[in-house]
Amino acid sequence: AALAFNIGCSPEKPAALRVGINPWPGYEFLYLAEEKGFYREEGLEVRLVEFNSLSDARRAYERGQINVLASTVIEVLQARDNSARSPQIVQVVDYSNGADVILARPGLTNAAGLRGARIGVELASLGVYVLARGLEQSGLSLADVKMVSLDQLSMEDAFRKGELDAIVTYPPTSIKLLRDGKASTVFSSVEIPGEVIDVIAGEAEINTQRPGEVAKLLRAYHRAIAYTRQNPADAYRIMAEREGLTPEEFRKALTEGIRLLAESDQAEYLRPGGKLASVIDRSDRILRQSGQIKGLDRRANVST
Repeated sequence: AALAFNIGCSPEKPAALRVGINPWPGYEFLYLAEEKGFYREEGLEVRLVEFNSLSDARRAYERGQINVLASTVIEVLQARDNSARSPQIVQVVDYSNGADVILARPGLTNAAGLRGARIGVELASLGVYVLARGLEQSGLSLADVKMVSLDQLSMEDAFRKGELDAIVTYPPTSIKLLRDGKASTVFSSVEIPGEVIDVIAGEAEINTQRPGEVAKLLRAYHRAIAYTRQNPADAYRIMAEREGLTPEEFRKALTEGIRLLAESDQAEYLRPGGKLASVIDRSDRILRQSGQIKGLDRRANVST
């Protein structure tokens, strides 16, 4: 009877961390960590949930279907605005240094030529921010274009069919279109340095009640980065295959259009008043100006 009592009262095993990701080279280390067994070796159960777009991942987070989100700062702010959930940034993954782009059909050579254009974009996501900034630098606004709501897979297909004049995209979609000579770049994140930041965010409850698991997740993530440095051929092969790229295309996307941030960079970004705080403030301003955020200011405690 005592044995039965002890078994019946034993603490339940914590549920797996459900981590939402979508195709983006910087997030692939989370996948590589799974493939190489790093989560298991850390004693952590992780379930990666894959989405076709940032906005799909964000909506799943808002519904409570995932409790950790790989996204940009934009989606973190939107999730806090759209729901009662409280995501907190625990890791700054990278910043886009040319990888986020506005691609246009042949004949359109700059963002100023987009007036009246039909532009494919993931609404309620980073895409609107990039489009707004690109248009802004050419003296235009979102009101000057026709935004067409599509995820990355759908917009690639529509663009190839000639149904769109331009799209807001990123690897692997951008690489495939540029490789095939179907588009030209009229704006990229290199023109807004440091503004587009990718992060890992966890629900506040996870960060406070299960901090050990968050630490294990981040250790496995950094082990995947270290593995890539030591075994680049194998790592690029694994990550590229999942994104439909060649290993060399993946390597170039990761090293030329993205600036990965190391463990040693985190303090500079996450400290109060640090680099991340300024990005959050700027992003919040642009999102409110474009109507993407309308609620109360909930920027407090966005990062741990």
